[in-house]
Amino acid sequence: MKELHLICNAHLDPVWQWDWNEGATAALATFYSAAQLADEYDYIFCHNEALLYEWIEEHDPALFERIRELVKAGKWHIMGGWYVQPDCTVPSGEGFVRQIESGLSYFKEKFGVRPTVAVNFDSFGHTQGLVQILKKCGYEGYIFCRPMPGLMELPDRVFNWMGFDGSTVKASRFEDMTIYCSELGSAVEDIKRKLIPWQESDVAFALWGVGNHGGGASRKDLGDIKEYIEESKKNGVTVVHSTPETFFSRVDPTAEFNKALEPCFVKCYSSDSRIKFKYAELENKLIVTEKICAYAASECGTKYDRKAFAEAQKNMSAVQFHDVLSGTSILDGEQSSLRKADYAMEILDKQFTKAFFDLFSGYEKAAPGDYPVFVYNPMPYKVDGIFECEIFLLNGIVSDTEAYDFKIIKDGKEVPYQTVKEGSTINMDRRKRFAIKSELNPMSLTRFDVVISKKEKTFLDRTPQTEFDLGRGVTAKFDKETGCLISFVVDGKEYLAGGAFAPVMFEDNADPWGWHMKTVGKNYKYADVKTSLRVVERGDLLTTVESIYDTGKSEVRVAYKLYKDYDYVDVTVNVCWNDAGKGLKLEIPATDAHRFIGQTSFGTQEYEHDLEQCSHRFCGLESDGKVLAVFKDGTYGCSVENGKLYLTLLNGSVYCAHPVGNLPIIDEERFNYYLDTGRHEFSFRLAVCKERELERMATEFIQKPYTLNAYPHGKGEKKEHSPIELSDNNVTLTAFRMVADDCYMIRLINNYKEGAECECRVFDKTLLLTFGRYEVKTLIYKGGELKESDSMLEL
Repeated sequence: MKELHLICNAHLDPVWQWDWNEGATAALATFYSAAQLADEYDYIFCHNEALLYEWIEEHDPALFERIRELVKAGKWHIMGGWYVQPDCTVPSGEGFVRQIESGLSYFKEKFGVRPTVAVNFDSFGHTQGLVQILKKCGYEGYIFCRPMPGLMELPDRVFNWMGFDGSTVKASRFEDMTIYCSELGSAVEDIKRKLIPWQESDVAFALWGVGNHGGGASRKDLGDIKEYIEESKKNGVTVVHSTPETFFSRVDPTAEFNKALEPCFVKCYSSDSRIKFKYAELENKLIVTEKICAYAASECGTKYDRKAFAEAQKNMSAVQFHDVLSGTSILDGEQSSLRKADYAMEILDKQFTKAFFDLFSGYEKAAPGDYPVFVYNPMPYKVDGIFECEIFLLNGIVSDTEAYDFKIIKDGKEVPYQTVKEGSTINMDRRKRFAIKSELNPMSLTRFDVVISKKEKTFLDRTPQTEFDLGRGVTAKFDKETGCLISFVVDGKEYLAGGAFAPVMFEDNADPWGWHMKTVGKNYKYADVKTSLRVVERGDLLTTVESIYDTGKSEVRVAYKLYKDYDYVDVTVNVCWNDAGKGLKLEIPATDAHRFIGQTSFGTQEYEHDLEQCSHRFCGLESDGKVLAVFKDGTYGCSVENGKLYLTLLNGSVYCAHPVGNLPIIDEERFNYYLDTGRHEFSFRLAVCKERELERMATEFIQKPYTLNAYPHGKGEKKEHSPIELSDNNVTLTAFRMVADDCYMIRLINNYKEGAECECRVFDKTLLLTFGRYEVKTLIYKGGELKESDSMLEL
């Protein structure tokens, strides 16, 4: 070794075994100490995470100004540039871009700097989709520490990490028992140990500084390092205080690595279902709200409040923090993070409502006694499907013989509908919910008018039914004893090899990370049937059947919604979970279990069998060009074992129960809070499709049409023109937003292993786009011109 770069840092979890406010006090103390030592020693303090700098700016303005001076002097380095160190497996590709954008925009505004090496020292695994994101956000390098060597072998100390699309960034895993930290007063000893694996390298780096709850450098350590630098000179080794950018400028790796840096700590894919569902909901809400607000701004002149969106985005980025989104923080950390997410949701809801109200206000007034319903379709193409809406009637009927009848009108013509159970449980004919079958206008509003009359009251036919012909060559069959879906035939082929969506309990331990685990749970046991297969909805459009299961302490409801003339089944699972220390999965036995694939950040990952994996909004089994796919709204953990697909819904973890040596994980003699006890709801869609269609179908599943019974005043003109149109619907729109006055950003992905061509119209301009495999493209519409951008960011 000829050259050693010392990177002083103070890894500081803003929330973990403590809540956010304690993290802020640790940041204040650490930054103050680092600034003070900069006056005494010639070293560079490196720190990332814009959130921490925001705390300093708010609570200690004088210290903040001192840090700005040190940055200009080159003695303080803005490292990484992200808002926090996020979980690097769960966020979507768009979620990662917003994390980076929130951080970089802050550092550009406050310090005038732009880091080019990203660092996520403490995150538990890293999706391969990050590579394309890093590259197109202007990053050249990446430093990480996990998975550790015992979990994954890498080709070299520094290597070229390759993304799904073929792009690469330089990457390096730093390996040591203290990883990014060093013990107080023992930095030199720690550094020497960390250098052992680098002896054959010409250029090396070492991370040092007291961490986890802040700390950084100390006087003793800086004094010892000064002596170490002089001693190393005598041995022909140049040792310098440095930065990640300087180190990566000195290396030119040749080894390549073309995989995800995962799995790692596999229970993090399912620990703390509440925070994962809330995050997934928030991420989706942000994207859909941006779409309708950008549309309303262009059509109605509605103010697009970029400050409000930036605030919501920062709170979403904070919730991505790796000890929050992974489910490994304390209860206080979970609760305060949920508040951050709900705060962001409220901001977005206000923006969405303003846009929606402005868009429907131009329609004609309703005829007396009619009930207008407006539906926003967030897809940039027409959607033919069944969607649900509710209205509240002027007068109610309480009768055994009489009930309301309805016609639902669109553009002067009746459309098929079916009444279904409304959200209210008041037993009278007043609050009504409809399932409506119709085509919706692309990325705009569609109006329906509900016209009421009266009829003789009828009652639900609850006759048990186990076999269903859904049309289009699709049939479904249930077992009347177990209540499970046992057959799903599409185009003459059977895709199930037994009871699907069977609730399966498993034994677990308290550790929410899953240290040393490759799979989650042992000793699987089917839940007992409590109520088997009863009909709760039946009509011309859909039938809903449900089964209820009992574990002795918990109850699980599995409801199947079967649609006439649609080739998928929607499944809702309601859980009241009281089995502390145990977990819950759903089992889906498949006739073919070949390639196990799932959605990750801007990509489709192929997974190994018999390992717990992290997939986003879809996972499935591909065979002979078709995929038995499960679309999902907020679960991530999954596996394939013995030809069966398992979806991990809940596990038996305790808040922040970190294994230490051979000690018991928790004290069994006192009360412990288990993460996943309580009430939960999960939504899935089972379908058979081509792999090329998965991204589009997943987007349609999570970005469902929004419906509202609303009464326009007849002002202005109604708005039904889609702002975006794509010639290939399998090229998916992941973002449409305003980034400046009269400037719109559009993001598209071809999430498939083969390229695609797509004509994209934005307002009055059209581009023919050629996509490579798994390629993400960003377009900018400004001043009447539409062009591609080399960057995913518009800072």
